[in-house]
Amino acid sequence: MDNKTETLVILMEECGEVIQECSKILRFGNSSERMYLIKLHKELGDLLCMIRMTESNLGLDMNDTQQYSHDKWVKLKQWSSITSGSSKQRSFGSEEV
Repeated sequence: MDNKTETLVILMEECGEVIQECSKILRFGNSSERMYLIKLHKELGDLLCMIRMTESNLGLDMNDTQQYSHDKWVKLKQWSSITSGSSKQRSFGSEEV
């Protein structure tokens, strides 16, 4: 398996693991939620690692990824309430959108 293929396969696996932990939080709810939040947090870290590895192995610019992330934030701020109380400043600096 070449480097590009292996990188993309592992990225897909990590995306699937994040989806699985989200499903468990929704499915099993309150009684086990803390345990699943910890597992979700770990999987988010694994996914972030693979996002960075994918940028590196596929020649993608990390600055562009950050800009696309910021663009998504702006859309969510307009169309969703999930940005309220979020730690946007940590991710995008102190500028307001």
